[in-house]
Amino acid sequence: MKELYSLRGLDVFQKDLHQIILRGKGDEKFKKIINKETSLSLPPENLKITQNDKFLLAKHSFDQWNLFYLDRKEHKEVLKMVSNFNSHEEILASDYSYGQVYFEISGKDKNYYLNKLTHFDFRIKKFPNLSMAQTLVAKIDCSIYHLNDKFIITCNCSLEEYFKERLLDAINL
Repeated sequence: MKELYSLRGLDVFQKDLHQIILRGKGDEKFKKIINKETSLSLPPENLKITQNDKFLLAKHSFDQWNLFYLDRKEHKEVLKMVSNFNSHEEILASDYSYGQVYFEISGKDKNYYLNKLTHFDFRIKKFPNLSMAQTLVAKIDCSIYHLNDKFIITCNCSLEEYFKERLLDAINL
């Protein structure tokens, strides 16, 4: 984890996460395989999150889930997990780790600064804990994961520098 900014009630860290995209029907066989590999139950509905000490699992749509390792792993371990998932006919898994950049955003004024970059409603009644959203932040397609008092924001790695610059602009306005 690399600290980018920590000022004015906003803390921004760039995280080194691993992400696996999972596709399947979400049926009982799918649920058992996921639970065996991660000790997690599937999120109950779209845009919801389940997590434990090792993993975060978010349901993006009726047939797609994102699985994140919450601690640093060797890439070969991630590839082994992808291979384990793909050994089952019910799942199509892809390593997405190096296609995305990951930012952890926290601090008492995180909503204030993020609202300078998006029209997304961060209020708890509209964006509850353990939920996720796909929206534009600084005109970039992003996924935002709400985890208690922080957000994890992911976007395409080709937009990393642009995203960092826009965050800094928001702080300095």
